[in-house]
Amino acid sequence: MATEKHSLIKPLVDHLLNNGDINSWRVALAEQGVMSLEETMGLDETACRAAFKAMKMMQLLSSSVEEVVMELEQHRITWNIEFSEDFQQGAICY
Repeated sequence: MATEKHSLIKPLVDHLLNNGDINSWRVALAEQGVMSLEETMGLDETACRAAFKAMKMMQLLSSSVEEVVMELEQHRITWNIEFSEDFQQGAICY
């Protein structure tokens, strides 16, 4: 089960980073008690992004699979999967 969870975490964090902004990262870092809002103001965008990424990765790694899936659903994250024609029939039969 841990492998499945790990395979979901990186795409989830990447999505949050790509769809967030420095202000939302600062607020999240302050709300989680990682640092004060004033301290986050001293971070440039690269440092703030790295701090948010590390915080989110650690949060999700310590979460259950169900909690990770709930976070995916909360952010409405889905992935399209396309099978080559060689595998489509097998996928349909499965």
